[in-house]
Formats: sequence, structure tokens, C-alpha cells
Amino acid sequence: MAETCLYCQSPDLVPLYRGVTDRLGHAPGAWGFDRCLRCGSARLTPWPRAEELASFYPPVYSFTTDLGRQSVLKSLLAQVEYQVFYAPQYAAQVRIVCRAMRRTRGQGVRMLDVGCGRGLRLDGFARRGFKVTGADFQPEVIAELKQRGFGGVVSDIDHLSDHFPPGTFDLITAFYVLEHVPDVAATLAQCRRLLRPGGWLAAAVPLGDGLQANVLGRRWIHVGEAPRHLSLPSSRGLESAVRAAGFTAVRIVPDAALNAAGALASSLIPAASLTHAYGGAGGGGALVRRLIGGVVTVLAGPLMWLEGHLLRRPGHGIVMGQAAHPGFAER
Repeated sequence: MAETCLYCQSPDLVPLYRGVTDRLGHAPGAWGFDRCLRCGSARLTPWPRAEELASFYPPVYSFTTDLGRQSVLKSLLAQVEYQVFYAPQYAAQVRIVCRAMRRTRGQGVRMLDVGCGRGLRLDGFARRGFKVTGADFQPEVIAELKQRGFGGVVSDIDHLSDHFPPGTFDLITAFYVLEHVPDVAATLAQCRRLLRPGGWLAAAVPLGDGLQANVLGRRWIHVGEAPRHLSLPSSRGLESAVRAAGFTAVRIVPDAALNAAGALASSLIPAASLTHAYGGAGGGGALVRRLIGGVVTVLAGPLMWLEGHLLRRPGHGIVMGQAAHPGFAER
């Protein structure tokens, strides 16, 4: 793949970080990021082969309510985490998207969540009346969604058009997906194709030019997510890519403060990750570090709200854009 920026397509890249190792200790090797001189976004280097990508993800990577079933203590911790951190975070993200769309309810709105996981966020949209469908490459995840009465397809992003005709949806959400995909432009084009004219895209990403990234530098959690994170977009680069894909009224709004606070806690205490706490025989020490990370998250919540809303330099943002009508040309 040509070494160009994944967001503005510029070939003008310079070294940003070198010698980065996987913060979870799962993917071997050392990695780096190059920064685009035009838009400020960053791109992983060396570029991995397509067949390697799936192997970079450990068995426990994303939160689910059934984490830690092998341990009563871990299972209890997972339930507490869901009630205290994840459920409020998902509810806040639903409110943010609805507010950006200038809606309070979703009756009649056909919605697709790309990379939906277990659909915990979809619950909130469904309660507001959205007609929800999830897409994920894990068959067991989609089977569970369908058991709960939601629509779902087993598909990666590149093949969504095999399942849905153009203009099927009024809203497509992609929470923390773009930084994992090797072709951002193609992913955005796919989303545009599946939206009706005037439909909305809501894509959450870590922002490489946010205050959190600039203060933490290479210690930022999303740098340590190499090689799973193939890019770290800047606000400018992200907005440019979304406009180039055929969206208008493009803007970035801060993500839920709890999510940004959790990222800060994980940056400061890397061993407090889900993978460490639930993914192996980490023992009591891993759970204690996870609890400490939770305390840091609570304390950091108000600071992350200030970062996004007062200082207007969010570390985590949701880019919103409306699918342009045919023939639209932005001036």
C-alpha cells in the first residue's frame, strides 16, 4: 500500500514515534507512527499485511457483560463496571448522537452500527425508537443480537453492500472503527453508499491532535494500541476525509467524558486494561489495578468534560456528517 496519509492522501509523512510495543503484550514486534505534514494525522509503520490484522487482537479485547465467567469475583467486577461506567457511557453517546441529529426520538429511523460487538450501545438507540441493525464479523455476536430481536449481519466493512442496497439507512454509527481500518476512504465511501441522501454518519475516533494526545505523547493509550490502530486521525484530517466521501455539514463533537476519562486512566495505568484483568490468570493484582483505574476514571471525568467542551480540544470525538444529495458540490 502506498505510503500516503489515510485521511488527506498526502505523501508528505515524517517520523512521529518509533519503537512502540503493544501495550497489551499480545502482538510481537516494534512499531511506529508517521505524521502527515498536511493534516497532522498519523499512520502506522511498518504497514502490516492484511492477513496479519486479525492476529493482533487478543481473545479478550472489548467489554461484554459476561466477562470473567470463570471467576465469581471477575464476574461481579464486570457487572459493577457495566453499571458504573459502560452503561452511562453508552447512554451519553446515544444522547450526543441524537442531539447532533436534532432529534429526541428515533421512530422511523433505520440505523446500522458498524462493528457493533454485543450491541450494548444499540440497546440505548432501540429504547429511543430507532430501528437498529448491527454488523460485525463475529457470527456468535450477530446470533446473540438476533435472539434479542435486533437485526444483524455477519460482515466486515468491505462487504456491507453485499447485504444492503444503496440508501438503506438513515443513520450509520461506527464507534472506534476508523482507526482500525486499512482504507479509511473506502470505509467512508461504503457508509455514504448505504445512507439515503440527508442521512447521518456518526463515527467516534481518538483524536491525535487532542489535548490528551499532546500531553501524554507516546504514553497515550492509542499509541500503545499499535499495531491494532493503523491510524491516529487529526480533527482536520478526519473532517477532510468525511467531506471527500460525500458528506456535508461535517463537524466533530466531543465523545462522552467517561470514555475519555477511561482512556486517560488506561494511559496512566497500562496494566489496568480489560485484557490484563479478564483475559488471563492475572490474579488479584490485575483486578486491583483495574479497580485503581476505575477510581482514576471517576476523578478524571470532569477534567475530560472541560477538555472537550471548554478547551475544545477533545481527545475523543464523534464526527457527524450528512450524506450529500446527488449533484451536491461543496463550495
